Amino acid sequence: MKKILLMVAVAMMAALSAQAQKIKTVDTQGNPIPLVTILGMDGVMIGTTNINGELDDVKGAAKVTVTHVAYKPQIVTVASLPNGQITMEDLDYGLAEIVVTPKPFVYTEYYFRAFRYVGDSLRAYSAGILPAIYDTRKEYKGDTRTHWSYGVFANKAVSWHGAHITNQVKDWANNSRHIMAEKWLREKKYIDKYNASIVADGANHWIVKTPKEVVGQIVHTKGLSRTTLDGGRMQMYSNEIHGEKKKLEKRQERDYAYQYTEVYTLPDADDDLPDVVRHVMTMNHWEFNSGKGREIEIYYIYTVDHGYVSKDEFTARSKELNNGYVGDMTLEALQKYEAEHNIPALAPAQLEVIKTLKKGQGK
Repeated sequence: MKKILLMVAVAMMAALSAQAQKIKTVDTQGNPIPLVTILGMDGVMIGTTNINGELDDVKGAAKVTVTHVAYKPQIVTVASLPNGQITMEDLDYGLAEIVVTPKPFVYTEYYFRAFRYVGDSLRAYSAGILPAIYDTRKEYKGDTRTHWSYGVFANKAVSWHGAHITNQVKDWANNSRHIMAEKWLREKKYIDKYNASIVADGANHWIVKTPKEVVGQIVHTKGLSRTTLDGGRMQMYSNEIHGEKKKLEKRQERDYAYQYTEVYTLPDADDDLPDVVRHVMTMNHWEFNSGKGREIEIYYIYTVDHGYVSKDEFTARSKELNNGYVGDMTLEALQKYEAEHNIPALAPAQLEVIKTLKKGQGK
């Protein structure tokens, strides 16, 4: 009988340990936080939280690193979480207030990080600086220059994926509009395209929904607007209502997913600054199945400086960056720039994976 009871106890313990450990990420007001990246202590990506801030299974990890572009990173012990819930604190970006002067160009200095995974394995990483100017006298006529800092495809960007990610980042930086999602979701062409609406859901909190489902949320806190959208579901719903059958089938076949997060400063009642100046940070996260497996591409873009400048001042700053950060920088030098500009540090496990990756590429 004792042996039978022991076997039953062991079986029950095994069943419990095999159960999926679900976690949920929320902000200090209790709102769910989607697109939180969950990493194991070995730097392997476990997954990202869904639109409800939930990840169904941490795959047996005892400790995880929890990161999001708009919140302070954490390392948590899973077993100690009350009901699996993680409360994340707002990240203070420390951007100085812009001073309006009679100069023709708005200067914006961006810092970006780009990751590419196949399955849970990091295959490419890069980070760099993008100084850009925008002509305030015209719809747009500016200049964007790339200054590589670190990456397995730094300098000549010999990797196709390196060039692909970099071009996506530059395309974003060259977009003169930079309109907050709160604004463009109310524009007629986007209403017609996505049939999405913004609905109040408590103080300083709104949900974004199509007639089919909730596809995002908007939170106002500490002078910032934080928007998260399930872009993949929005795009596929648009395909569906506009009869774009081939696009929809291709996305469904590849189990396509796209998530978007942005942070902007909220306007004061008496200012008319362009949205490009209000930008604080953006994250884009794509996933899709391919012959190589589940491919994931993520890039983060942070605004680290802004102001009104002349063309000569922009050229001088660009040269300064070129002298200090062009080429294949060390992680230590890059971390110094990040610390100076309030960029959240990479998780220690991520750093080790990146070092190993770079060493394997012969860099």
